[in-house]
Amino acid sequence: MALWRIRATVDDRPGFLAVLAASLALRKVNILSVQVHATAAGAVDDFLVDAPDALSEADLLAAVGKGRGRDPWVRPAHADGLVDPPTLLLNLATGLVRGGTDLGDALTRLFGDVLVTWRPEPAPESPGYAAHVIQLPHPAGGTLEVRRLEPPFTPAECARAAALVELARAAAGLTRR
Repeated sequence: MALWRIRATVDDRPGFLAVLAASLALRKVNILSVQVHATAAGAVDDFLVDAPDALSEADLLAAVGKGRGRDPWVRPAHADGLVDPPTLLLNLATGLVRGGTDLGDALTRLFGDVLVTWRPEPAPESPGYAAHVIQLPHPAGGTLEVRRLEPPFTPAECARAAALVELARAAAGLTRR
């Protein structure tokens, strides 16, 4: 069996997540965790799955399509993906409070394959959010920019990043400018 991360958008209506789950189950794919992110385009379902070794990325993409999933994204995953998001966030928060974790490193651990850069320009008053870029006010000034090619960020991920930044600000004893 192999671990995969799957993300797809489905209509946010009763039964649509079940159709997608059933399509995966027909291929003997076991869903280990699922997060549902509400967006304007529908529910973005983010799965960590255990699939038979014989299944390829193309097989999983086909299963998502047959399950009425749109804009599918499929990538191999690692065992560290088994840590659920609330636990991961709490661990990152603890590292920020204790001073053992850098904010950029925390954001990288939160989102995986991202590029985090600091710019001296002031950040927007509220976190700036686009499909592939999140802009956040750095606690010490300037802007933190988090970029990811795929999958697109969701509003929930932007909110998590903003909460982590606010926690880092509080841990450093800084007030919002």
